[in-house]
Amino acid sequence: MQRLPRRTVLASIIATAALATARPQHLRAQDSTPATGDASATPAGAAVLPRDIILPLSAVQEVVPDITTETATGENATAVGNPTANRAVTFATADGAHRVVLSVDRYESADDASTAFQDAFRASQEVPGVTAEAVADLGEASLIGVVTQGDETHVGGGALFGDLIVNATLQAYEGTDANKAIVAELIQRQAEHAEQALRPGASPTPAG
Repeated sequence: MQRLPRRTVLASIIATAALATARPQHLRAQDSTPATGDASATPAGAAVLPRDIILPLSAVQEVVPDITTETATGENATAVGNPTANRAVTFATADGAHRVVLSVDRYESADDASTAFQDAFRASQEVPGVTAEAVADLGEASLIGVVTQGDETHVGGGALFGDLIVNATLQAYEGTDANKAIVAELIQRQAEHAEQALRPGASPTPAG
């Protein structure tokens, strides 16, 4: 898959201190998808999780029907802290005007993930123009927010699930309550999917 430019004004309200920067970044795409258990080193020292950690296109379409294709996959360039491994995937509508970005960051321990989450939470409070709110019953902690840059609005969020931070962002979608609910549903489905892929038989850490 080709490399796809990705603005990170709200690539994820929680798992990225980079959400404070609104500057262009790239999702490093890979020519092939590693099999489960494989991982390739990234320049930052973290590994890239297997592609099957992230929901498939068909599952994303169940929540966002207008999405038609997967456009990029690779390292989550906006992860905060020191995840041991991560993966981000971008999906888009047929005309490319609307996008969904899902990512999973895995940390050495639940404490490391919690620290990264709290750091990102504090950073999000300092981002001009961001409106954000906690979401009940979504992981151990969560935040969903909205930001507009120019004529494009992003609705994004992240949640903490043990040693994982799971993120979902709708790019170029309106900041409505309905779209916030879609982000929350994507995060929950992604967390369940990642837990099953990483730890078969397990279920996501319940809300605290």
